[in-house]
Amino acid sequence: MIRKLKDIKLIVIDIDGTLVDSEGQVGEKTLHLAKELKKQNIWCTLASARSFHYSAHIADELEIDIPFITLDGALIKSRLGETVYKGVIKDSLVRKAISLAENNYGKITMCDENNLYVTPRNAVVKEYTKLSAPVKEVSDFSGMTDILEVLIYCEDKASLRAIKHNFGFLDRRGISLNVTRSPRSDYYLLTIKSEGSNKLDSVKRLVKNLGLQRKNVAVIGDWHNDMPLFEYGAYNVAVQNAIPELKRKADYVTSSTNNEDAVGEVLELVQASASESGN
Repeated sequence: MIRKLKDIKLIVIDIDGTLVDSEGQVGEKTLHLAKELKKQNIWCTLASARSFHYSAHIADELEIDIPFITLDGALIKSRLGETVYKGVIKDSLVRKAISLAENNYGKITMCDENNLYVTPRNAVVKEYTKLSAPVKEVSDFSGMTDILEVLIYCEDKASLRAIKHNFGFLDRRGISLNVTRSPRSDYYLLTIKSEGSNKLDSVKRLVKNLGLQRKNVAVIGDWHNDMPLFEYGAYNVAVQNAIPELKRKADYVTSSTNNEDAVGEVLELVQASASESGN
């Protein structure tokens, strides 16, 4: 394992369930080692479903100067303002999503780079989303532009199926549609994003932007949406509290959970490897 870690120059870290504990805090060891590794030109960055607004606060804590991945790949941007990728959904497809949601009992919200938008009739979706972006209430969604993600919540599967089906084959070009069910099983969620706005493609974009190779990358995750990261072929790390499917694909499983600073455990190994190889 140490031999493989000696080539690592970029550590891509999921946030929820991986980097932060149940209180949303980053471990002290991680905070210290991320800054120490940066002095050795080994960079930590983020890859999360969370919004840029939320992720930027974590990037500030870790003093991450390179771009990080937010909205599960829809935006790659640094806290200093450098944008590597922005997967904007076509305005016509946003309008179609709004119409389909309204006609099929769906509750809809959407977000751009800065805000999560709701209307009075869709305000309930604030209880569901975990994007931690500033919520901006608008009278309606007309005129919305630069949208990176559309979220449609349905209480029954039939409504969601109708919305997805009525997008039609031609309208699906250029977008991705992903269906999930809430952990409490009280709603279904259809996530609409620009095609290619996913963690895997965005990690590839970031690695290319930094002039690195796949062997220089380690990824750390815990959940289903981290599966694409593990398909990249980097050094895969699953935290102890990760889902079994992710652990089976991991090159290394931490002995500690996210509540025990699992990322700090990994950074310690990377630092030891770098010291051993003389970096």
